Amino acid sequence: MTPAPSIRFDILTIFPGMFTGPLDQSILSRARDEGLIDVHLHDLRDWTHDRHRTVDDYPFGGGAGMLMKPEPIFEALEAIRPLTEPAPYVIFMSPQGRPLDRALVDELAERPRLLLLCGRYEGVDERVLQHAVDLEVSVGDFVVSGGELPAMMLLDAVARRVPGVLGGEASLDEESFEGALLEYPQYTRPAEFRSWSVPDILLSGHHAEIALWKRRERLLRTRDRRPDLLEQAQLTAKERAWLAEQAGDVADPGFAQREVDGVIFQARVAVVATSGGRILLHRTAGEEIWSLPGGRLRVGESVADAARREMQEEAGVRVRPGEILWVIENFFEFHSAFDGPGRGRPATHHEIGVYVEATVPPRFEEQATFTGAELAGTAREFALEFRWFEASELDAIDLRPATLRPRLDVLLKTRR
Repeated sequence: MTPAPSIRFDILTIFPGMFTGPLDQSILSRARDEGLIDVHLHDLRDWTHDRHRTVDDYPFGGGAGMLMKPEPIFEALEAIRPLTEPAPYVIFMSPQGRPLDRALVDELAERPRLLLLCGRYEGVDERVLQHAVDLEVSVGDFVVSGGELPAMMLLDAVARRVPGVLGGEASLDEESFEGALLEYPQYTRPAEFRSWSVPDILLSGHHAEIALWKRRERLLRTRDRRPDLLEQAQLTAKERAWLAEQAGDVADPGFAQREVDGVIFQARVAVVATSGGRILLHRTAGEEIWSLPGGRLRVGESVADAARREMQEEAGVRVRPGEILWVIENFFEFHSAFDGPGRGRPATHHEIGVYVEATVPPRFEEQATFTGAELAGTAREFALEFRWFEASELDAIDLRPATLRPRLDVLLKTRR
């Protein structure tokens, strides 16, 4: 008995023939034959009513190219939706959409029915996006001739996450981006080709050592090719220490700071996150001192990367940096920053503060307060506390630097 498909794809396009090749070959063909996925192609021109089967027209206000008309699309969607339950989640393939990454693929694989709308020409009438589409999805920062090829990519990526499609779940466990790491190098016979040999460890038969080699190669390849992914990867302390040992010529050059005649010169990034007229602050050094979250810039690091790194390290929050709001020169006496915040001897600091606006995920906006990382290793151990403050509450706290207060007052009035 053929099992019920785990997911149904409805594809609305003016070129249904483009899908016959990919759908009739290899993994997708087997998945359809085995009833694991169900794919239905719909020709948008079937919902036109003129002899030319017109689906496009000139844009109001002028502009280059043609736009896809709303009438055929709405009629098609209204005819396709009731074909089966549940109603489909409608996706429009667009370079302006949410990037198609591993997280989005996993989300879509949980939905029982997807409808992929493939655009052509210069796009679609905006009313389609406003009233008929649930999500716009992009496969990259480039433009192709239509939505068919991106739709094939989405279909293939999502289908691979359906149990049974790949034949073995181990295939998924070791794919690139699984655990936010790239895949390790792979070799097949012959063991030596044109004097290029397969690594000896892979021929040793020592399964535990081979597994360790594969894991470490994933770490190195991700560090070298996609270091941004390491921020999301779940690494052990031992793995992070091992990575640091392998740094070699790409070693961390350290923080952008130097001590001259007893004065510490440093550059610092501060994250300015607002929500509904509130500002996000954190409590530092275990004292009643509140400041904008952030930390020291590393040598060669961009302000946006520093903001992402600091918030990930301090609170496990993935922020989206925006524009730089202010660059402020600060002078203050504080415990030496060379050993970490609030540690070491008191010293004079000359700091260039770069204040960058950033957006935090909605689930953190909904929490009045949350706990971040614990900075340990000295007698001044503490756990960071993050809290949202209304402008009226800032008078009751010790905000550092105090000179920042007028800027925050003005900013919060514009962020309500």
